[in-house]
Amino acid sequence: MKNLSASVLFLLLALAVQLASAQTIRRVNNSGITGTNIYGTVQAAHDAAASGDIIQVEPSTTAYGNLTCTKPLTIVGPGYFLGENQPPALQASTIDATLSTVVFNPGSTGSTISGVVGNTTWYIATDNITVQRCRLQGYLYLGYNRVTNSAVIRQNYMDGIQPSSGSTNSLITNNIINGNVNLTAVGTTGEFTNNTVVNTSVSLNAFTVRNNYFNNNFTPTANTNWDYNFFTQSTLPTLGTIGTHNTANVPLASVFAQTTGSPQFDGWYKLKTGTNPAVGAGQGGVDIGATGSATGYGYRFGGLPAMPAIYQLNQAVSGNTLNVTLGTRSNN
Repeated sequence: MKNLSASVLFLLLALAVQLASAQTIRRVNNSGITGTNIYGTVQAAHDAAASGDIIQVEPSTTAYGNLTCTKPLTIVGPGYFLGENQPPALQASTIDATLSTVVFNPGSTGSTISGVVGNTTWYIATDNITVQRCRLQGYLYLGYNRVTNSAVIRQNYMDGIQPSSGSTNSLITNNIINGNVNLTAVGTTGEFTNNTVVNTSVSLNAFTVRNNYFNNNFTPTANTNWDYNFFTQSTLPTLGTIGTHNTANVPLASVFAQTTGSPQFDGWYKLKTGTNPAVGAGQGGVDIGATGSATGYGYRFGGLPAMPAIYQLNQAVSGNTLNVTLGTRSNN
């Protein structure tokens, strides 16, 4: 066991060195831990970072504050609804990591953020920003005060989305959305695919819309193309380029595992087992809603970022030997 433990620790160290050779990992931790490249707020970590660095936001019951991002960075948290989604074990800790207002300004083009909770509004004001596997408790604004391009909004559990200016070529896919979707600003275009949209209303302009479940009023414009969608409303809208595979009057309870009760979390929107009209009903035979995908990007319950995670760590001392047992899993 001594040799095995040493081998595991050496492997982890080698991996860390390999990552550090290409980019610096900067930890955000407000629990009193100090050391090199450890910061108490996400803004402090950003300000110290170089372009291309990784900011690892660690579990905490205290929010890490606001972030104005002006550098291309990768920001990673532990996920969300970690306790609600057990079993199976997702992370060794079930505590999430929370940020407040986040703004991606010019200079941050190419940044990615995943696995964190946002407790208020986030803003995208530059191109090629990816928001993935986050829990957003406020609205996400695309094209904030300027026209932006190629935002990727994927696999999030979110309260709503809209542009303040135009946002071109946006990919909004595999999200569970519990608030209003209003993507009608002049110049706004993109794809709205494989989303589960509940308890809200949806207005879309110049989007390709397919494989979604809409538990709300859906209002397309005349230049919106939509097909392979399910609706709880009793009749289909008449605007837009309408495909032949849209289905009205599909109740929530016929598709999802749970539709009432408290507290609400993402596990409600797993597809129910047994007879389910959403299974295989999307374009190309994929499932309708956030979990369906032809490209491997179906919604991931718990929002774990697409990287290996340690979900179990046990250690015990026997004489002069430290025995370490690690449980790991891939979250791609």
